[in-house]
This record gives sequence, C-alpha cells and structure tokens, in this order.
Amino acid sequence: PTQQLWIAYSGGLDSHVLLHALAQIRSQTYDLRAIHIHHGIHAQADNWATHCLQVCEDLDIPCDVIRINIRVASRESLEAIARTARYDAIAQRIAPNDVVLTAQHTDDQAETVLLQLLRGAGVAGLAAMPSVTSLNHGWLIRPLLNYTRAQLRHYALQAHLQWIEDSSNADIQFDRNFLRHKIMPHLQQRWASVNHTLSRVARHQAEANELIQILAEQDWQSCQGENADQLLLSVLSCLSKARQRNLLRFWLKKLGLPLPSTVQLEHILSDVLTAKADRQPLVRWRGGEVRRYRNALFAMSNLPKMPDNSQYFTWLLPAQLQLPLGELTVNQVQGRGLALPTGTQLQVRFRQGGEKFRWHGHQRVVKKLLQALPPWLRDFIPLIYFENNLIALPNIGISDDFFAQAGEMGWEIKWE
Repeated sequence: PTQQLWIAYSGGLDSHVLLHALAQIRSQTYDLRAIHIHHGIHAQADNWATHCLQVCEDLDIPCDVIRINIRVASRESLEAIARTARYDAIAQRIAPNDVVLTAQHTDDQAETVLLQLLRGAGVAGLAAMPSVTSLNHGWLIRPLLNYTRAQLRHYALQAHLQWIEDSSNADIQFDRNFLRHKIMPHLQQRWASVNHTLSRVARHQAEANELIQILAEQDWQSCQGENADQLLLSVLSCLSKARQRNLLRFWLKKLGLPLPSTVQLEHILSDVLTAKADRQPLVRWRGGEVRRYRNALFAMSNLPKMPDNSQYFTWLLPAQLQLPLGELTVNQVQGRGLALPTGTQLQVRFRQGGEKFRWHGHQRVVKKLLQALPPWLRDFIPLIYFENNLIALPNIGISDDFFAQAGEMGWEIKWE
C-alpha cells in the first residue's frame, strides 16, 4: 500500500516507456511523480534535465531534478559509483512506504548475470536484480524485468516517443557496454533466447539465495553473543566451513558493513577463528574489520586513528559530544548518576597511564577497571575530569565524591 509512486526517469528509451505507460494507467489512489538524477558528467546533462522536465509537463507528472556530484577515486568504477550515488539520492528523497519504479528489462538482467559471473560472484550476485526490494524506508520495484529491449523500443515507436540517446552507452570501455555490443550479439546468434535463459538463471539463484539466508538466520540466532556485533566462537567453530562463510557474510551485512573479499573472508576463517584465546588477531578491509577477543568474534567499522593522549575536549553538560570514536551523551535521572548542575564545564581526556579513580570506597587503578573492555577500545574510552579530578568513566562508574544521592538529580553518562 502506498500513496506515492516515483519513476526513476533518465530520459532514455527504457525509463521513457515506463513513464509513458504509467501515465496512461495512472490511478486516483496514488500520486505519480518522476525523479531525474543530474550527474553533471555528460556535456549534455543540462539539456537532458530540461528535456525530462518538458516531457513530464506534457504528461502532467511532477518531476524532481536532483543534482549530485560524482567523485571517482583511482581504480574505482565510474559505473558503480554513479549507480550508488543515484540510488542514495533517490533514497534520501522518498518518504516512508514510497515506491520507486525503475525500468530495467530482460536484457539488462541477462547482462547483469554475465557481469556477476565474470566477477566470480556467488549465489546472491547471480540472483542479479530482484523485482522487489527495500530502498531505505521505501521500496524499489522493477516492473519491466519480463520485457525485452526490443519490446520497449516497439512500444516507444508506436507511441511516437522522443527519448535521449546517451552517447556513453556506446562506449565499450565500460564493462556492461562491452558485453551488450560485443558479446551478447554473438550469443544471441547461437542461442536466440539467451536473454530469457539468463534471466531464468537469476530467478533460480534468487530462490536458492532465499534458502541460504534462512539457514544463515538460524545459524546467527545460535551464534550471536551479548551484542549484535559479536559471534560466539564455541558455536561458530562447530559449523561446517561453508556455513561459517555463509554466516559471516550474513552477519556483516546485517551490521551494515561492506563485505570482505573472498581472500579476506578466508583469512577470518583461517587466522582469526583458529587463533589461541590469548591472541588478538585482526582482519581489516575497506569499511570493516573483524577481531577476536576471548571466545567471541567482533565486527566493526574501521577504527579511527588512536587519540593523542595529550588531546582533550571541553564538554558542557548536557550537550552531546562527538569523540574520535563514538559520542558522549547524558540522560537526567534521580538518585544516581553524576551530581553536577546544568552548564558545568568538564574536560574529556584519554589514557596516559597511572590514573586512579575513587570508586565504591577504594582508590581504583583505571588500567584494571578497563580490563572489562575489549583491548582495542581501552585507548579510546573518554576519561571525564572536573577541575583536574577524574570523576567518571563512562559505562563503568562515577566517582564516590560526585555520585548523586537518593532524591538528588544526576546525569547518567553513556559512551556509544
């Protein structure tokens, strides 16, 4: 159920057909809008945006033009970066439960299967483009996956549509264009229905991937530790290698981390899982890392550079404070927490060594108190000072001299 349909409209043949077809069958039960992403890469980009606005005006369909900046680092694919930027921009624009419609067709699906095969993709990759998937807090639907490019072209000619021809679609330096113009014609001469066959492969792989995800979910339920970012090695090590790989991919994706390469995944299995309990092995890749501590695996985004122990921050209660790793927040509570008034100026420092902390009637050595934390967090934990006295260790405790008494208001400090 939705009140808003968005058509991803580039101005090319495929999306123009989708736009025109939906304009003919539009319903009063939902609003129909178009969204055009202006990449600014092509010299004709401004003209394309103008063309799209004019077509939408003629069809009485509102059109949003969104400008984005594409920055491609060395060894990155312009195709992949532009595609990700498009979907990100659309995802940010839509409201909850909105539906975005895109115009990929059978030929696109066949090309995607071949591209994924040549990249050595697994079952999820070979499933190619799903007909329905989530997009941020809305949905992405591809209603034309069962239609060929030839069928869409026939529709466009019958309807006398005027569409944009992007000259970059003929540039065979891009992998997809190379397959489309150099490889697919030869395959179609030998196997006329190759596009439909490869699309069927994608559907079979999508079904297989659904079963694989169900198994991964069951294994994750058995292996999860105290928090979502932990897996218990005692259970994980009892699984077969194939199920371990499947679970690790599922777990990392569930945490929103980019997946490691096949080689990096094997390093997790061979180096991290098998390490002795007193070791702290690490496998790091761009955007994520997996560590072992005691009897658990921990996954996280790449940790920032270690804070300089001479670095400090000024913190005014009850403001939120961003730190090199995470943030400090407070919540007002009664009968516990830090007993200081609103507007108090605190200082946040990091470990230098030798710190002591009066807690539960004794002088405690901070180094020993921090042993409850995983080793990689100990240098990042913020130490809270007031007038040069250490008064709080977030998530651990508050100095006896500053702890709110019964009936007194205090600040509960959280470091996340």
